[in-house]
Amino acid sequence: FGVLVRAYVYLLSLGAQGLREAAEVSVLNANYVTRKLERIKGYKLPFDPSKPRKHECVFSAEPMKRDTGVTALDVAKRLLDHGLHSPTNYFPLIVREALMVEPTETEPREELDTFVGVMEKISREAYTDPDKVKNSPHSTAVRRLDQVRAAKKPVLSYRMLKKFS
Repeated sequence: FGVLVRAYVYLLSLGAQGLREAAEVSVLNANYVTRKLERIKGYKLPFDPSKPRKHECVFSAEPMKRDTGVTALDVAKRLLDHGLHSPTNYFPLIVREALMVEPTETEPREELDTFVGVMEKISREAYTDPDKVKNSPHSTAVRRLDQVRAAKKPVLSYRMLKKFS
């Protein structure tokens, strides 16, 4: 319920004109990131590149996987080593090795450029040292989770963690 109240307050604080501007900036950010990422080896746009994006852009890391064995999940985990939140991966399901990037209206261009720079660095690493990317994250407290086990037996509190340990 709290999230609904916060969303409503955010909308009220923006007002009609502010909401329109926020939407426009979100679309601009998505298209900016799209144009930058489509130039990087290993990532491809699965849909018509000439069409503008709305508030998100979907890329496929399938060429990278084919060339190096590095998957979309590996890319997402490597982003964590750089202090960046990973994009949604493997969604939509109709795109193989999908990475869905959703730059919001609050992201400044410098942050978008940082993200694109890290994605480019990850691409270079994938083609020169794929194991470095495949074995990431390296700098987080917890490395790779067993995602199947996590879905089947969620640990939602410290007490539950102690019980499973």
